Amino acid sequence: METNQLEVLARIVLPSEILSYFSVVGVEQTSTEIHIHLDELMNPSLSHDVHFESKGFMETVSVTDFPIRDHKVLLKIRRRRWTDTRTGKSFSIPINLDVVCKGTRYSKEFGAFLKETYGDVPCDLPYT
Repeated sequence: METNQLEVLARIVLPSEILSYFSVVGVEQTSTEIHIHLDELMNPSLSHDVHFESKGFMETVSVTDFPIRDHKVLLKIRRRRWTDTRTGKSFSIPINLDVVCKGTRYSKEFGAFLKETYGDVPCDLPYT
């Protein structure tokens, strides 16, 4: 039951549909920031295919999201790296998830909020 409550909380706090593609693997808090670590879920169709291997993760991407309780929130997102064993080429699976506001490192919802409130996405505000 506790896991379900944590998942419900994560679905409320995180951008919509992100838990369809990523799992929360860690949360760190400092006096001013909350870092939520998200790893891309294993793709069952590729993981069961002998021609493809998961080769860990790509470099972490940080996305600033809505502040929580006076703490800047950073989503630390890691995408899986796959290798086609027949060709040796690496790739990542395209996902239909538009999390980042175009031209920024803000979540789409947070970027829209800043633009509506301040007319632009400023970089000198608290929590940005």
